[in-house]
Amino acid sequence: MSTVVGINNGGEIWLGSDGMATTAEGERRNVICNKIFENGDYLFGFVGSVRIGQLLTPHHFEPPSDIRDLPDEILMHLKERDCVAYSSETSVSLLESNMLIATSSGKLYEILSDFQLNEVVKYTAIGSGSYFACGSLHTTRNQKNADKRIMKALHAASEFDTSTGPPYTVQKY
Repeated sequence: MSTVVGINNGGEIWLGSDGMATTAEGERRNVICNKIFENGDYLFGFVGSVRIGQLLTPHHFEPPSDIRDLPDEILMHLKERDCVAYSSETSVSLLESNMLIATSSGKLYEILSDFQLNEVVKYTAIGSGSYFACGSLHTTRNQKNADKRIMKALHAASEFDTSTGPPYTVQKY
């Protein structure tokens, strides 16, 4: 997997990600993997299936203007692209991915693999290094510099999680 970190810094939203790609077996892949990208009024950060991230880029997907519609629109888009093995009223099986979403209105959200949408008040992290990154974010919570906090969180995740590593990307939205 990977690690993506998000901070709501008083209406300025910051996302940071590692740049490593790994297989399900843990093999490191020497590829370019942009895990943070803009699409419409949103800045996306994702972990999990690289294919799902690719399908949410502007070339493939036009997001709705209302964030509350985004999970359903993503799910329908993935079904159309055959990234969903099956779905019913009670369950969905697909290539899994979690996402952090920054909005142009200064809010931070997460969409988890079951497509629940949660607003994040202060900070969070997703992916295999999320526990280490969240611990770092907690210990730096009184620091004002969001860029440095994200870099510390990504370095902490890289130190302890074998699926997280450089290069790192940090972007403010």
